[in-house]
Amino acid sequence: MSATVIGITMVLGDYVNTDIHCSTKYLAGKDNAYVVEHAFEKLDPAFPAQAKAYRAAGQSIVLVAGKDFGINSSREQAAQILREMGVAVVIAPSFARAFFRNSINNGLALLSADISGFRAGSESSINLETGIIEVTGAPIRKTNGLSQVLLQIVSSGGLLAYLDQNKGWPVSA
Repeated sequence: MSATVIGITMVLGDYVNTDIHCSTKYLAGKDNAYVVEHAFEKLDPAFPAQAKAYRAAGQSIVLVAGKDFGINSSREQAAQILREMGVAVVIAPSFARAFFRNSINNGLALLSADISGFRAGSESSINLETGIIEVTGAPIRKTNGLSQVLLQIVSSGGLLAYLDQNKGWPVSA
């Protein structure tokens, strides 16, 4: 994964909990591919089809959400589902702590930032290292980027892949 992510913006509101996109009603006996086809349909019935169309076109998704994204549970499938949906990065003012850690551990980048002015369907460019966000038709934003260790974990595809590639936790980290 490059430090820069370019994708199409999909927008959600505040307090979106993990049951909205990774509900246990879909998990019992179902695989992640099935859950991906139903993610966020309670908020927007068109969301899964739109995400599928972006994936089919080879476009990454920049998911922009309101505050406290990922509240409700600590299931790691929530991050896995987002990655399988084609989400390359989630930008929100704040995240549930367990969701944040699970996301990084599963190779999904998250950035805390002001989300005003983001529009669904616009192209966004996010530098995960510097925190510079460019949105088509909106001013450039700056937030804190990911630390070098978090960027390496996300770029490796998650914590287990990172540890495997480094034969354990690197001394310099």
